[in-house]
Amino acid sequence: MSVKLSYTLFSILILSRYCECMTGIKRKFVIDNDAGGDDAMAIFLAALFEKYHAGPQLIGVTTSNGNTNEDNVSYNNQRILKVAKRQDVPIYRGSKSSLVKTPEITDYFGKDGLGDSGDVYPDLVPPHTENAVNALIQLSKTHEGNLTIITIGALTNLALAIKTDPAFLGRLAHVYIGAGHIHTEEYPTAEFNAHMDVEAYHVVTENANPEKVTIFPFSQVQKYCNFSREWRINVLGAINTEIIRAQNKYERISLPREDRWQALDPATVALFLRPDLVQEYKYSKNSIALCGENRGITSNSFVDKEDANVRIAYSVKTEEYRQFLLDLFSNDA
Repeated sequence: MSVKLSYTLFSILILSRYCECMTGIKRKFVIDNDAGGDDAMAIFLAALFEKYHAGPQLIGVTTSNGNTNEDNVSYNNQRILKVAKRQDVPIYRGSKSSLVKTPEITDYFGKDGLGDSGDVYPDLVPPHTENAVNALIQLSKTHEGNLTIITIGALTNLALAIKTDPAFLGRLAHVYIGAGHIHTEEYPTAEFNAHMDVEAYHVVTENANPEKVTIFPFSQVQKYCNFSREWRINVLGAINTEIIRAQNKYERISLPREDRWQALDPATVALFLRPDLVQEYKYSKNSIALCGENRGITSNSFVDKEDANVRIAYSVKTEEYRQFLLDLFSNDA
């Protein structure tokens, strides 16, 4: 990354913190998720950063079909927020299916999405009566210019908000999307979140511009946020807190499946909270194949900013991110 771009990113981080201190107005954000084990970690990460580092304010979570069906996702969000001691955060229920073709859900994180632990939590706060799309539109008006949306599942709710209200995207401070790959021979298949609603991804990128939309592809997580299963279990997983004990249960089915631990969702949230963790951004003309054998595969043509529709978080400071996770999740110890 050039010195000029590094300085610009550092200046943006300092300026945003300065403005928050001077105005008393915290940045607001919503996490749109499909409540698998990786989504749980992302929500925990957001809650801890707000609590211990005076970070941006989580003002809502929205649900969609993905790692499990939306009914489970909604219930999982209730459980996650209970463990995080953040039941003040409203849950807005969203899409139960994709815009056109709904792929089969997986049981990667268990049939319920959270490790099939069977844990029952008392006094769960029910979801809000407002649906996710209407809530996103209304929140964008209430917090115009100061609301970021982070999508770590299918992009259905975001696409519907854009189609319902063409001014919606313009009112947001930014959108962070964890989805897709930088397609190479090494990453030849469609990434899960992009594949879960191909048409929604297309709608979002067709309306995007790099001032508003940053994409963190899973291929880059596999390159830069890729840790051993042993580290996840015996180092991060050994932190003795209620949150990590719950997180270990949520990933108890997924962890034995792989030798490596590569979690897109918490990494995407981390890059919003700590933009200094990004080593390099690139500007891209980003798109997705809608049909044929390449359906769901994302493509990137790296171009100058004026010709781009998105900004790509291309590389991450691996060891700094690793330490960030350890420090943050140790706060409650």
